[in-house]
Amino acid sequence: MILIFGFRNRVAVLATLALACRNGHVAAHRIVKLTRWFTVFFLPVIPFSRKYVSVCIQCGLTLEMPKDAAEEIASGAAAGSGATAEPVAPPLPPPAPTPDPAMPPAGWYPDPAGTLGRRFWDGHAWTDAVEQP
Repeated sequence: MILIFGFRNRVAVLATLALACRNGHVAAHRIVKLTRWFTVFFLPVIPFSRKYVSVCIQCGLTLEMPKDAAEEIASGAAAGSGATAEPVAPPLPPPAPTPDPAMPPAGWYPDPAGTLGRRFWDGHAWTDAVEQP
């Protein structure tokens, strides 16, 4: 008699919510229960392992989470309380300073103090760096 056995993964989506991702954007996340089963003749018999993860739909970031938190989120989404809440986005970095078109670009220029050398202009102000001829 031949006995065929193996393992199979089952995926159950518990909820889909808009959450702030750790990669800096707000996107839909799936809360998923992953169950690995021991199978006999391709039929699942015994659950071997179980874990809960959050998967960002935009970037694919997958983070494991505790069972209690996943089930709480899933029950809140089923009741409608989690889907209406506004997601909290991470703080954005300050914008990079844009160069003033009226100012000359950074570089070495004749020293405005009147010496024979050149002084470095950083794009906003003169620096202490002086180059002697």
